[in-house]
Parts: sequence; structure tokens; C-alpha cells
Amino acid sequence: MNHGDNGHPFLAVHRLQGERIHALLKSNNVLHSHISPVEHEGDFIAFPLLDVDFSASLKNDISAITNLPVHVIKRIPHVMDEVDPHTRLQSVVKDWLTRLVSQKQSPEIQPFIDALPKKWERLGELVLFPSGSFSQEIWTAFSSEDRSELWRDIASVLNVTSIGIQSPIANDAVRSSQATVLLGTSLVKFIDHGIHYEFDAAKVMFSSGNVTERRRIGAMDMSGETVVDAFAGVGYYSFPMLIKAGATHVHACEMNPPSIDGLVRGAEANGIEDRITVHQGNNQESLPKLKRIADRCHLGLLPSSEAAWGLCLQALKSEGGWLHVHMNVKEEEISDWKRKTIEQFQSLSDRMELGFTIRGDHLERVKWYAPYVRHVVYDIECRPERS
Repeated sequence: MNHGDNGHPFLAVHRLQGERIHALLKSNNVLHSHISPVEHEGDFIAFPLLDVDFSASLKNDISAITNLPVHVIKRIPHVMDEVDPHTRLQSVVKDWLTRLVSQKQSPEIQPFIDALPKKWERLGELVLFPSGSFSQEIWTAFSSEDRSELWRDIASVLNVTSIGIQSPIANDAVRSSQATVLLGTSLVKFIDHGIHYEFDAAKVMFSSGNVTERRRIGAMDMSGETVVDAFAGVGYYSFPMLIKAGATHVHACEMNPPSIDGLVRGAEANGIEDRITVHQGNNQESLPKLKRIADRCHLGLLPSSEAAWGLCLQALKSEGGWLHVHMNVKEEEISDWKRKTIEQFQSLSDRMELGFTIRGDHLERVKWYAPYVRHVVYDIECRPERS
């Protein structure tokens, strides 16, 4: 592995592979947590390393993802964080407790540190902590005024203006967000790899964990294509397909009013409002109006998009096209699910006399959705039967 004498060792990879490599380096304890990743030569991102002497298995894993040997490690300029954000969070809580000593008996600090959330999601100027954070009695025993002071301190050290607590996704047809805002506003604006998003995070769910799939979809060649996005949300996949993949037009189906508002705002912010048609309401009513117009359909609903499978088949042009089917599947059942899914799509095509031959192409394991359950996306090709 070649590197110079100055600076710090980094591993530079294409940004489309960034999240997978980041997770791999972190799980193998070679990622330096106190140095920030840096942009590198345009489309590359470089991750700081604790050690350049990788195990053979880690080298093989990295090479399998990047299709490059691991000697792409380079020493490049970097930014050293003063401390990592978890340490900053702990420090501000200790300071907050110390300031309260003169007003009431000082509590033992360690239980508060142990109760702090270990992760959070940042959406622009808003940080959302996981459901249940700061809900224990050790926090609620303080007055609302004392806690408001803590929220302001936390926002300051995490360099945001708003903070909130995520709640379980609502058990409704649109999987609404139920986040509670502790400080500031739930209205967010941010740029994710060159794409603008705008929405109300208290009313709309946005999963940062799906970034690899958004990048993968955006890296496809959809030049000249018309796409139907059956579950568009705030443009999670519609925008990458238009802006990155080069689709000519997207028909975006969405029934949740706050999501529609975010979809429209985002389209305007990205300057693509003339290339996206928003179909408001239940897609069981909007999809039948889109027959034979699509080169591909995106079915991005979890835990299952099955209710729209037949309608999306009908939306494909007579010359066929592609389906991108999202689903939650138990890891040990993925192979069986792939087979049954192709069989089901073939049965639907035959029953509706569409004349397609259905072929499974690629299955992407996006992330773990729950213990032993994967969020997967199956790319399926549908073409006219050959006589």
C-alpha cells in the first residue's frame, strides 16, 4: 500500500460505494472517528484510517466492493475534529448538570451519560434522536425550563438550530412520521449529494439510511425514459432518477398531503417541476390512468409494495421495461422470496394478457430493517415474449 510521508492515511473510494465502505471500515475498527472524511477528486470520498495494515479478509472485502486493490490509500489534507460528537454531547450534559448544582442537589452524573442516545439522524438544521431518548425519569424530573436549556446546549454543540425525538412510524396508510420537536422547527431544507429536499420532518418520514439505494438508482442510465414512481413520498427516488439518472419525466404518485407539499417544494428547489407530474391520492386510483406509458416503475413502499404490482405491470410500455421492487424479507427467506416474486409477476402478466416474460436481474440488500429482516430491492426486467 503506497502513501507519502506527510498527513494522515485515507482510503479514497467512489461516493457511490461510500456508505458500504464506511460501514465496513467501522465494523473492522480501522476508521478514525476523530478525523472527518473529505471530498477527493470530484466524485470520490476519502475515509480516515487508524491503521493501514489491513487483514487479508478486509482487503478482499474492500476490493470486492470497489473492484480495486486496497493500495488506493493516500495521504491527503484533512480536518481533525476537536472531539467526536458523542464526546461533545456527553460534555455538554456534564456542564448542564454542573450549572444546576447551586440550585439543587447535584445528581450522580454517570447515569445521565449512560442514558444518552448513541446515534441520531441529521436532516439539515434538525437533529432527530431515536424514539425514547431523554424520556427516562432522570431527565423528566427536571423542570421544563431546565430541559429547554439543555436542548439549546445540545443544539449548539451539534451545530444545528433544531432538535427533536423520533416516534414509531404511524400505523397508517402513508407511514406518517410522528416526531416531536423539542427546540426550533421541524421544517427542514437540506442537500443530499446535490439534490434538494424540503419537508416537515414532524409529518413526513425520511430515512437517511437509504442513501446507498438512492445513489444506486441515481447511477443508472435512464436517459430518455418515462418513469412511474408508485410511492413517491417527498421525492426520495423520483429526484435522483430525474437529476442523476437522466430520466425525461417522472409520474410521481403520492397520497400523503405533507409529502405532496414536500414533493412540490423539492421539485421547485431542484428546478425540475416541468419534468415531474404529481398524481395526488391513492395510487390504486392514479396508477390505472398511467397504462402503457412507462419505461420503468419504482415500487418503494415498505414493508411491502405488493398491492401495486399488477398496476405497475400495466403501466409499462408494450415493449416492456424495468421494475424496482422494495420489500422487507427475512434474510434466510430471500432466495425463496425472489423465486416466488418472479412467479407472481409472471402470473400477473399472464392473467392480464400483457405478454411479458419476467426475469429477475439484481437484488440489492439495502440495510437491516429489523433483526434478521432485510430491506431489499429487486430489479426485475419485463419484456415481450419472443415468438
